[in-house]
Amino acid sequence: MTIPAAFPPLRLSRRLAALITVLATVCAHAHAQQDGGQDVASPAPAPPAQSAKPTQAVADFNTCAKPVYPRASLRAEQVGTVMLAFLIGSDGAVKDAKVVKSSGFPLLDMAAQDGVRRCKFKPSRVDGQAVEAWMKMQYVWSLGGPDPAHAAAALAAARAGAERGEPASQHRLGSIYMDGAGIARNRAEAAAWWRKAAEQGYVPAYLSLGMASQTGYGAEPDPAQAMTWFRKAADHGMPAAQHMLGFMLVGGAGVPGDKEAAREMFRKAAAQGWAPSQAYYGMMLLEDKVPDSLEQGLALLRKAAAQGDNTGQFFLARCHETGHGVPLDLAKAAALYETAAFGGNTPLP
Repeated sequence: MTIPAAFPPLRLSRRLAALITVLATVCAHAHAQQDGGQDVASPAPAPPAQSAKPTQAVADFNTCAKPVYPRASLRAEQVGTVMLAFLIGSDGAVKDAKVVKSSGFPLLDMAAQDGVRRCKFKPSRVDGQAVEAWMKMQYVWSLGGPDPAHAAAALAAARAGAERGEPASQHRLGSIYMDGAGIARNRAEAAAWWRKAAEQGYVPAYLSLGMASQTGYGAEPDPAQAMTWFRKAADHGMPAAQHMLGFMLVGGAGVPGDKEAAREMFRKAAAQGWAPSQAYYGMMLLEDKVPDSLEQGLALLRKAAAQGDNTGQFFLARCHETGHGVPLDLAKAAALYETAAFGGNTPLP
């Protein structure tokens, strides 16, 4: 994907572009659960620097074994959250895994690292070449996992409503199947229930089907089908769908690019406070080289960064590194780059 830029070439552009691009993506529903109850949550896609055309790393979930809850940790009832940064090699293997934020228990930290090392990925690509790139992932270790009674009740309620033809319940049941919450994960069943909800015009189901088509969720991605679903949801004013439609229309996502259409989608979502779109649209405004657009673009980048969006933090860092619209401040740029790379950004739903 290419984002037009008015900035001079960055000294670290290629390497950082790959890092920022894949830092955010495993899958919207990438969860790993077992009897001990650990979840994996992944953040949202982020864009490249100006000269790169990266594709995002995608996990091969058939290779991702469930991380094992250490027996000693179970006996000691240790729980916590581990934030990992891990390096995906050009061959898709995890070459290194570092603890960015510890759970407070070394055994849980090491088990999380061991779990992610078992995964294989389709590597990120820049200008068509497979590259090494860092990604971030969070493991949440909790004893017992979801309350079985609560999960069973939620499943029963969703199924009853779904069988009565209630679209919200059909969508909820699909999400339960996708997440494997209290039932064996079944992506085909999830998609079937989402389609039933979509057939009744339930807008969140459009977004879910779009995400499933974009990522493949274990099958081959279908960008054209993803575009269809995202457009349906975007036409109903859903900012997450407007952003995803814009993201694909920028180009390099398996569909023909349309910068102006992408810009309009980002503008609409940004107007609703959607942080990733504030970052993208803000960057596009900076490219206009018009004083009013410059101020508006910087304001949007700051709003996105303040919401913890790593795209906004990255673009704002570039501004401070180059002095584009703001005072040149390499220390602030470095801090923002670090926050964007390893900070807690807000994921797409």
